[in-house]
Amino acid sequence: MLKVQEDRYNGIIIKTETIHAVVSDFEQALTHLLKEAHRNQKNLIWLDLTTNQGEQIAIATRLGFVFHNCEAHRMTMIYRVKEDAYIPVAPTHTIGVGAVVINDNNELLMVRDRIHTSNSLYKLPGGMLEHADKFAQTVEREVYEETGIIATVDKVVGFLNSHPFMYNKSNIYAIFQLTAQTYDIKVQDTDEIEEAIWMDIDEFFAHEQMSEFQKNIVQFALKNRGMKLMELKRPGKKHIEFYA
Repeated sequence: MLKVQEDRYNGIIIKTETIHAVVSDFEQALTHLLKEAHRNQKNLIWLDLTTNQGEQIAIATRLGFVFHNCEAHRMTMIYRVKEDAYIPVAPTHTIGVGAVVINDNNELLMVRDRIHTSNSLYKLPGGMLEHADKFAQTVEREVYEETGIIATVDKVVGFLNSHPFMYNKSNIYAIFQLTAQTYDIKVQDTDEIEEAIWMDIDEFFAHEQMSEFQKNIVQFALKNRGMKLMELKRPGKKHIEFYA
């Protein structure tokens, strides 16, 4: 017997610890659950399976489950009990951060990737948020890994939303201005970064091989007050960032 819990939207979530290792038992239990869900007029059934449960995945697919989202070793499948049941949107975006770091000598921190795909000779330091990362934590980490510079977040310059991006998803790109705490460049991630430099800001704006996109970002950072991290607590949340 598969054990379930109900969600707030009249759906059923199958408890993963009750999924049968014996394939025939799983098929029988899942078939019974589908009948019960239809009889009780539920909306959706949620099922999490791992890459070690290929036979169970095949059975679920045969019974009408479809893929909703997946990670390296886990996937979520759903079964629509009601034809018009609303299905929450699967993850649609990757999230990246960029850093505008200007030192006391009016110089801008720039990097060059080893695999260079941009039209710009150099680019702003930055990278991607990993699972459960904070924005501030990520952009400070990426600046250090790519340049060796320790810098702290001062403000949010802005956000961009673009499509298409990697994996045919959209991308949110958050740009931060940081204050440099150190000045000596020493690239940590030498596999990814070929070079990091401090470039005079006037030279940057005049340089023909710097993209207009990045010039606009730096201009916004210099001219606008931006948003700062505010204290905001919500019960039950491990961490939450609020910029205003």
